[in-house]
Amino acid sequence: MSESFSPGPGVEPQSPYSTVFLSQRDLGLRTPINFVTGPGVSLTAACFPHLRYEDDSAGDCLSNLLGVGFHRFEIDLYWDQGRKVWSFCPVSVPTSIPNAIPSSTTTLSFISDTRSSLTSDTTASISSSSPQNLNPRQVSSRSITGPLTSSSSELTHTTATSLGNVLPTIAVLPDTPDEPLISIGPYVCTTTINLSTLTSQLLDYIQKTQMTLDAHLLYVILNIHAATPGESPASPAPAPTSLPGPSSLLGGMVSGNLSQYLYRQSDLQSDRANLNGSWYSVSETYRPVEEYYSIDVNENGIYSTEDGWPSEGYLEFSNSKRLLVGWGTIDPQMAGYNFTGDSGVIFPSGFLQNVQADVTASSAGRLTSGCFLGNLTDDLTQIHSSWAFDAILPGFDYPTSASSDINPLLNLASNSTNCGISPILNVTLLNSTALDDYKPYQNFSYATIWSWAPGEPKNYTESSSSNSGSVFRCATSNIDLDGRWMVADCSQKYYAACRAHNQPYNWTITNYPISYSFANQACKDPYHFTAPRTALENSYLTQEMRRTRRDFDGGGAWVDFNSLDVAGCWVTGGPNATCLWKDTLSQENGLEKQVILVPTVAAIIVLVVTALTIFVKAAGNRRVRKRRRRRAENGLVYEGVPS
Repeated sequence: MSESFSPGPGVEPQSPYSTVFLSQRDLGLRTPINFVTGPGVSLTAACFPHLRYEDDSAGDCLSNLLGVGFHRFEIDLYWDQGRKVWSFCPVSVPTSIPNAIPSSTTTLSFISDTRSSLTSDTTASISSSSPQNLNPRQVSSRSITGPLTSSSSELTHTTATSLGNVLPTIAVLPDTPDEPLISIGPYVCTTTINLSTLTSQLLDYIQKTQMTLDAHLLYVILNIHAATPGESPASPAPAPTSLPGPSSLLGGMVSGNLSQYLYRQSDLQSDRANLNGSWYSVSETYRPVEEYYSIDVNENGIYSTEDGWPSEGYLEFSNSKRLLVGWGTIDPQMAGYNFTGDSGVIFPSGFLQNVQADVTASSAGRLTSGCFLGNLTDDLTQIHSSWAFDAILPGFDYPTSASSDINPLLNLASNSTNCGISPILNVTLLNSTALDDYKPYQNFSYATIWSWAPGEPKNYTESSSSNSGSVFRCATSNIDLDGRWMVADCSQKYYAACRAHNQPYNWTITNYPISYSFANQACKDPYHFTAPRTALENSYLTQEMRRTRRDFDGGGAWVDFNSLDVAGCWVTGGPNATCLWKDTLSQENGLEKQVILVPTVAAIIVLVVTALTIFVKAAGNRRVRKRRRRRAENGLVYEGVPS
């Protein structure tokens, strides 16, 4: 597996999607991470559907998945007790591999497929003179075939056992001549596709995205299995006679490369026990909002929580943590693994994901049960969406063949997200890996966008139209677009969205339209003008917009989200809010001119004129005349007239 993060051309988000993902991350910077949704993917389904486990292609596949916006990964690891390594290959690889013999052609022999008899001998002979003929190995009903050829090597190594099996066939990869390709039953593996190469690539990704604009949290769920013996790859894997020792425990191996960026179970326990010294000790910008968890305080004034989780802002920008690792499924054969040795590093099963078994959906992808969007309740205690993930839905037609219609799955991903559930992709889309064709996986990731409407946010500063005024920098939620957001003229009057204090799902709409600058004045106590921070909060707002039956006239309702300070940098906090990443943007793109809304300027001018009038009267009899300068709160300087 390539140890560098290197997605293919066109894989990473381009405008406006780069702004969309940054917007959603920033909206949720203070939300506890267990309530923030995001797409997940099984690395096995997306990268190894053809049972081919090769370093470089697997690394490029992972790079593409990271590039299109996946930050949650389910990883299947197999304990190969013969080599004492954790491998992606489901079958044990021989500890001793003969050296390749140089030749102008390569002839390979393959054993039978897992679906054929153990006593059958099916071989395929392949000859090639150039590596351009390399293709993923396809599994047929009788044999495994695939042109695994090299112009500079030849090896035929076939040995029958008493059971009629054939021992591994070995070939040399054209692009990695030092790493042989092993064919065992239906599996094709390299010897080096192990856990260490995965952690190395994650490390490279983290280091390349440490900029404040690119940083995202990563979640890795480990499913552990016992590798099948190489002499009987079609048989169920037996329990290992030699389990991983202290040096092979997964917690230590993950920490080895990623210790600096790893947020451990022990870190969570420490943070929860003393909030005064953890979450409450950082800037409010990154402090987890309190309405999502319970709080206790002891006689010494130390605050603590039993169920709280940190926010992404706290982890990334206050502590430089980027990765959380948890247990997934554990095969019975691996029940004897030393989980205690990893207890301070890896989160227990169910901590980082709570699979929703009661979710059902129609054939078109609409959820028919299991949605956390209730009709009446806005009480958080009645909405148990913490770490909610979906599973493979029985009866749903997943698009696994090349001719499948992917749209129902995209609808399912979008609707699950709107319901507060993170969709996990556990199938191979359109019979292609994310390396062969990244577009279906990109579409799945983009389907989980819950904020901006397609094509938004438009950058009107770059438009040549007559409406390209700088005041087109505020966001409205549009009911005609299922609550998705659009850029609007900040000086126009629309209804405004108001949320109750400490009640994330309790929304109301103002009684009258108002411009963005004064929207907060129209929200009645205990409600205040704000923006949704999660997909589920946005769904409750959309539901309230429909319930009120206001005549939005296609304009929607203001949400507290604007880019008035710096173009393209969307922030909450009203018209005078400052871009969090101004320094970074000024270094990368050149700082855009600050925009002050006309109503705000008018109000400041009135105050300045009034102050100057008083000053002129008070100083009317003075002979010394001075020019006075007054600074408004927004940093602009206004000149006074001579007295």
